[in-house]
Amino acid sequence: MNNISEIQTILDQIKTEALSSFDLAPEVIENITFAPSPDLKLGDLGFPCFSLAKSMRKAPAMIAKDIAAAINADDHDIIAEVLPVGPYVNFKYARGVVSEKVVAAALDSSDYGKGVYEKPEKWMVEFSAPNTNKPQHLGHVRNDLLGASVSSILKFAGHDVVRVNLINDRGIHICKSMLAYQRFGEGKTPESESIKGDHFVGDYYVMFDKIFTEEYESWLESDVAEAKFQEWQKGRKEKEREADKTPKKSFQKSYKDTFFNTESEIGGAAKDMLIKWEEGDTEVRGLWNLMNTWVFKGFDETYESLGVVFEHVYRESETYLLGKDIVNKGVERGVFKTIEGGAIACDLETVGLKGEKILQRSNGTSVYMTQDLGTALARFEEYEMDHMVYVVGDEQDYHFKVLFAILEALDPKLANRMKHLSYGMVLLPEGKMKSREGKVVDADDLIEQMHVLAHESVEERYPDLDEVEKRKRSVAIGNAALKFYILDFNPKTTVTFDPKKSIAFEGRTGPYCLYSYARIQSIGRKVGGWPELSEEEREAALSALGTDVEMQLVNELTDWPRMVQLSARLMDPSKITEQLYKLCKAFSTMYNDNDHRIKDIEGPRRDGLLLLTEAVAKTLKTGLDVIGIEALNEM
Repeated sequence: MNNISEIQTILDQIKTEALSSFDLAPEVIENITFAPSPDLKLGDLGFPCFSLAKSMRKAPAMIAKDIAAAINADDHDIIAEVLPVGPYVNFKYARGVVSEKVVAAALDSSDYGKGVYEKPEKWMVEFSAPNTNKPQHLGHVRNDLLGASVSSILKFAGHDVVRVNLINDRGIHICKSMLAYQRFGEGKTPESESIKGDHFVGDYYVMFDKIFTEEYESWLESDVAEAKFQEWQKGRKEKEREADKTPKKSFQKSYKDTFFNTESEIGGAAKDMLIKWEEGDTEVRGLWNLMNTWVFKGFDETYESLGVVFEHVYRESETYLLGKDIVNKGVERGVFKTIEGGAIACDLETVGLKGEKILQRSNGTSVYMTQDLGTALARFEEYEMDHMVYVVGDEQDYHFKVLFAILEALDPKLANRMKHLSYGMVLLPEGKMKSREGKVVDADDLIEQMHVLAHESVEERYPDLDEVEKRKRSVAIGNAALKFYILDFNPKTTVTFDPKKSIAFEGRTGPYCLYSYARIQSIGRKVGGWPELSEEEREAALSALGTDVEMQLVNELTDWPRMVQLSARLMDPSKITEQLYKLCKAFSTMYNDNDHRIKDIEGPRRDGLLLLTEAVAKTLKTGLDVIGIEALNEM
C-alpha cells in the first residue's frame, strides 16, 4: 500500500466506524465523500452532513457535532483534530506526518497518481473520424484533443486502452472531390503545387461545390425552375404559404438536394462515379487510392503536430458492409422486421424509443447505422473489450442512443458497455482568424497561428534567444495554450476559443502551467540541485513542514490521485487541468510569500521546502504529459 492509499484507507475507516455507530445503512455511508476544505483555518478536509438529515432526523449542524464527538483523533496518527463546522465534519491533519507521507509518495514515483488495478478494464476509444474530401477543421481539433486526452487519462488511471480512428473514405462527398480533380486537376499533385495533401484535395471539393452552385443558380432562372416552383408552392398547406414571406428562397433551399439527385449534370456524374466505385471500376478505384494517399499523408502531419496517435486506423471502405449480415440475421431472430417495400427496420418501440429505424434500404444497400452495428460487434469480438467510447459531437446524441439500444437488443451482454462522449461546438470570436475556405477554420491554420502568437510572446520576453530555440519554445507554448484551453472546459460545453487569451502567461492557461514548471526548475538550478538526503534526514525535513501555505500545496498533491480517477470516471479532462492550475496557484502563493523565501531559511525546513517544490514539479510534469503537453525546463 502506498502512502496516499494509506491516508485514504485511514480516512475511510474513520468515516465508516463513526457513521456505523449511528446505525446508518452501508449505502448511505458509502455516499459520504471527503473533499478539501476551502479554508485551512477550518480544517484540511471534511465531509458534509446534509444527506444524513433524513436518516438521522436532525439538522445537519447537529449531526456534524454528534459525528465529530464520536471520533477520537488520538487513535490515528494522521489526524490532529476533528471539528464540527456548521453542517460539516472537518479534519485537521497532523501536518508533519501527512506532509512526509504525501511528498515522499510524489518524489518516489516516476508517475505519481497512476492507478494500478489487479485486473484492468479494457477500453476502446474511437475519435477523430475525418472525411477524406477535405482537411480537418476546428471541430476536429476539439475531437482529437478530447479523444487523445481521455485515452491517456483512462490509461493513467490504470486501464488498458486502445485508441482507434474510423476514417470516412467513401461515399458521394468523396466522389465530389474526385470528380472535380478528374475534370480540372490537369495532373497536378500536392508536391507540384507545394500544398499539403488534404488541403490540395479539399480545394477540389470546394471547386465542385462552386461549380454545382453556379449550375443550380443558372437553372433557377429557367422556365423549368419556375414551373417546379409553382408546383412546389401549390403542394404546400395554405397556412404554410401564408406564413412564408420569401417563398422563392424557401423553394431554392429545399429543392437543392432534389436538383442534385435528379437534374444536375455534375451531380449525376458524381453519382455515376460512386456506382463505378462500388462496382470496383479500375480507373475510379485508382484515382480514389491516389487522392486518399495524399489526404492520409496530410492527416498524419496534422496528428503529429497535435501529438495524436492511434493503435488502429479503420477505413469506412473496409467496414461499411460489415453490418449487412448482422441485419439479415436480426430479421431471422425477430429483432428486426422487413417492412413494406422490402426495407429492413428496427421497431424502436421494442427498445424503449419511438418510431422505427431503417437498417437496410429496399434496394439492399446499407445505411450508416448498419455500418456502426457491424463495426461495434466486430470490435467487441476482436478486442474483448469491457467498454467502447465514441467521441462525437452532440449533434449525434440521438444516433448513439438508438445505436446502443439496438446493440443491446442484439446482444444483452453489451448493456452499459458503450458510451458516447458527447461534446459541444468550438467557436472563434468574430474576426480572430480567417480560414482558407472562408467558412471553417482549418486545424493546420489554427495550430500555426498559435505558434505565431507564442513566438510573439517569446520574442517579447526573450529577445536574445536564437531563432531555433525561439521556434522550439513557440511550438511547445502554442500547443500547450491550445490544448489546455480546449480541455479546460467540460466536454458538453460549447467553447469560444480565444487564441490571445489562451496564450497568456498569467491565469488558468497552459503557458502559465509551463511557466510554473520552468520557474521550479530554475529554483533547482539556483540551489545547485534538489537535496539528496538519507531516509532519516528526508523524514525530518518533510516532517518540518506544516504552515497553512505549505499545507495548501500538500493538500493539492494529496488530491491529485483522486482527481485522476474522477477525470477518468467522468471522461472529463477539465478535472486534470483544474488540478494542475490549483497546484501552480498554490505554489505561486508559497513562492511569493515572505515567510517562505528559501534563501532566508536554513536547516531541515529549508530542505523540506525544496523537496516539496521538487514534488510539485514532478507532479506538474506528469499531469501535463497525461493531457499531451510538453513541459519546458526553460521558457
